[in-house]
Amino acid sequence: MGQSAIILAVSFVFSFGFNMVRDDGLPLIATKQIIEGGQSTADSLLAETTLLFQPVMIDLAIAKSFYDRGVLFIDARDDKEFREGHIAGSKLAPANPGEILRWATEDDPVVTYCSGGECDLSMNLANELMGEDWGFARVFVFDGGLPQWIEAGYPVE
Repeated sequence: MGQSAIILAVSFVFSFGFNMVRDDGLPLIATKQIIEGGQSTADSLLAETTLLFQPVMIDLAIAKSFYDRGVLFIDARDDKEFREGHIAGSKLAPANPGEILRWATEDDPVVTYCSGGECDLSMNLANELMGEDWGFARVFVFDGGLPQWIEAGYPVE
């Protein structure tokens, strides 16, 4: 039993050390990858030839560019929060994500958002939309959410 614990401890130390010195080592703390940019980045993301395999997190500039182009925004928060305020023209996420097909097709781009920061509701919804059941092809997550949108002075209802 004692030798097993020593072998296990040495293995952990060696593997973490090896991971840290490698150029392509795995990050020990997960980080968000948020696509930043302006008009040209938005153009690229919305291009018909752009293939997404998972939801893409976007910054405020790209979210505003999408909004100005009429991309559907879906609020992943609950009904009470939605009624208190939301991005102008956005829709409240329905209980059944398939109902989103009333507003968009699977090939249309969709942006999900929530309260920003540590809120995972928008990413959860985005993953569900891109999953096998619904098959949406281009789903984006506005990382800053409603607070950043309001702070920028953009339209809210």
